[in-house]
Amino acid sequence: MRVSLLRPCAAVALLFAFTACTKRETPVAASLRTQTLHFGNLAEPATLDPQANTMMAEWEILTALFEGLVNVANDGVTILPGMAERWEISADGLTYTFHLRRGLQWSNGDSLTAPDIVESMRRLLNPAIGFSSVEQIDPIVGARAYLTGKTKDFSTVGVRAPDPSTVEFRLAYRAPYFLVLVSNTAFICMPVHVASVARFGGLDRRGGKWTLPGNLVSNGPFVLKTWRPNQVIVAARNERYWDSKRVRLSEVHFHPIEDPGAEERAFRSGQLHTTWGLPASKLDAYQRTRPAELSQAPILHTQYITFNCSRPPFTDPRVRRAFALATNRESATTAGFRGRAQTARSFVRPGTGRFEPPQLATHDPAEAKRLLAAAGFPDGRGFPAAELRLSTGGSDVTAVAEILQQQWRQVLGVSVSLLPMESKVLIASLYAHDFTLAMSGYFPLDDPSDMLARAEKDGPANFSTWQHPQFEAAGAEVRQAATDADRLAAFAKMERLIAEEVPYLPLFHLNQVHVVHPSVKGWRANRFAQVDWRELWLEAPE
Repeated sequence: MRVSLLRPCAAVALLFAFTACTKRETPVAASLRTQTLHFGNLAEPATLDPQANTMMAEWEILTALFEGLVNVANDGVTILPGMAERWEISADGLTYTFHLRRGLQWSNGDSLTAPDIVESMRRLLNPAIGFSSVEQIDPIVGARAYLTGKTKDFSTVGVRAPDPSTVEFRLAYRAPYFLVLVSNTAFICMPVHVASVARFGGLDRRGGKWTLPGNLVSNGPFVLKTWRPNQVIVAARNERYWDSKRVRLSEVHFHPIEDPGAEERAFRSGQLHTTWGLPASKLDAYQRTRPAELSQAPILHTQYITFNCSRPPFTDPRVRRAFALATNRESATTAGFRGRAQTARSFVRPGTGRFEPPQLATHDPAEAKRLLAAAGFPDGRGFPAAELRLSTGGSDVTAVAEILQQQWRQVLGVSVSLLPMESKVLIASLYAHDFTLAMSGYFPLDDPSDMLARAEKDGPANFSTWQHPQFEAAGAEVRQAATDADRLAAFAKMERLIAEEVPYLPLFHLNQVHVVHPSVKGWRANRFAQVDWRELWLEAPE
């Protein structure tokens, strides 16, 4: 038998030629072997402290790392067991009792018990943490008083652990949405490992070294493996999670990409399995040529302009209303988000918590000019230069802002400059009230109270600084309502006041429109933009 051998140099040359002609494997293609999901994550998170969350860019990462007492399924409706395997609600709707499943563990192997939930609530309500979603904890007896420092006696708060496997919440008023509040769509019951938080000095301040890889102890389906700022966050399957056998993904790589155009290109080049959004310019092409990759669903969201009501001339409601009446929402929405949003004529998206708000927002240029003149600025004369802050979220957001800028100039004769900035910087300026006008959005829980609380007197998320006694009275009616009909009527009063006084100018309600690679199985679009990580796996498309 004759054997033919290649000379070493010839073998190397042949290998080089073969390699040069072979297309490099993309991360998406390689991930089928490793069950690694590459997820477009909108932006770099400001923190991975679940009790200091302020950004959507943190939401999906935190739901992978932490779990609440219950979960909301991928349909956005069904309540599933989480840390609690069962629960009871008292006949009057004021007491919720959760029974934890046996053998719960933290990712470091420590037992997770009911006192951990209570101590986590103590940290959440610590005024030093600065938890901003007051409306979420407001139903709990004594929670607001403790959060605002009116009392330092935590025993007055309506949460306790009668035994190591039971957590009880007492409410001051009926909150039909309370199960959602303690689910994976909110953060009031995402527990923290108090011992490790304390070890890194995090009990009395937001974030800190306890949130870094190697330090972060969590209880969700994944654990934090890597965090390279502005590059990637890697979460690896948590083998100590109670339902780990259902988790089929081995890792999730969260990629912060604020520009939808860049994100879509990363998807097409095989760098991502999913995008956070999709540029308006690409929607038609995907609908025609790649419809199976499109994922679309209305989500609980409102995009709006916030007026800083403490800064002249926006201290005058006539000026704010003039800006609102000069705004053609349809053309602004179409310019940036055609086919991916509905024009907003209310602050709360219709259908939120079965609420159908009055549709009061109108476009009336003549009345806008009259109001501005009555406020002392006829045809914009003497109106000070104003600045609209917005996120660097790509050309879509910028297109909306530019249309608004043009409309206000043409109708009112005023000059408004645009200042794009990173999402986390924009949010920081809102909390500091360091702005005149700002464009941002909010994804509330499935109840109008969460959205409307952004206009509540002294509320941390009331970036407008606006306050009105009738609004506060209507809020009290919500809390005292004996029936659902009474609650909805009080919400309608609050909507009317926002439309009349315009601390916020609603623009549009988003649909989540993004693309998902065919290899991703178990994905379901829903109103919370919520991912149940246990339901996902990767499989070669047919």
